[in-house]
Amino acid sequence: MPEQSPEPLTAAERVAANVKLLRARRGWTQGELAERAGLTENRVWALEGGKRRITVDDVEAFASALDVTPARLLSDEPEPTPDPLYEVTVEGGITQAVAADTITPDELMTVFYLRGTTAFLAPTARILGIRLLTEEATDA
Repeated sequence: MPEQSPEPLTAAERVAANVKLLRARRGWTQGELAERAGLTENRVWALEGGKRRITVDDVEAFASALDVTPARLLSDEPEPTPDPLYEVTVEGGITQAVAADTITPDELMTVFYLRGTTAFLAPTARILGIRLLTEEATDA
């Protein structure tokens, strides 16, 4: 018998899951989130656990406390992922930070692209070093 895919989350379930995820990423307890959102700890517990119906006011309070938009709480990506940031050092000791999601080095030129647009390019022979400064965080 083929595996059935899980039912998609309702809007309320998605908000609850995103609130819990974002709270955990920030290292906050339910009490800390409650204080920042102007809610009680019991209410946060009940909303995160799906024990209480979430209201538009709740979504607004959570979004404000978590520093995201209400639309982000309803999305599959509750927090934008930062672009990888590289430190590029070229001949002469000039160092520059470059946000790029793709790098294409060849014998002549090395090109850094961000969402399909050239963000930085330099002759490959003049690049002394490239170091990754940031990368996507992995969820534990």
